[in-house]
Amino acid sequence: MMNITISEQEGKLVASLVGDLDNAASTQAERSLAPVFERTDCDIVIDCTELNYISSSGLRILLNIYKHTRSNGNKAILKGLTEDVKQVFQLSGFLQLFITE
Repeated sequence: MMNITISEQEGKLVASLVGDLDNAASTQAERSLAPVFERTDCDIVIDCTELNYISSSGLRILLNIYKHTRSNGNKAILKGLTEDVKQVFQLSGFLQLFITE
């Protein structure tokens, strides 16, 4: 089960991911994250504090967010990575793309 909330904090758009971003949840997650792709004027923070698991389809969604923000001259920031999720980002090379907090 995946839950995504989007809010604005300190001039940044924050997408909070809760649960498992696996293959089954990826289609719904893409729909829930659509507002992120409508914004071209701010940095995007992906709050992973409560993200338990991410699959390759979840990584693809986050890669698309990264590409979108970079193409608009903004930053994509990962926040609150747990050790398990951080390891997936490290093994996939994604930690080198994103700014982490």
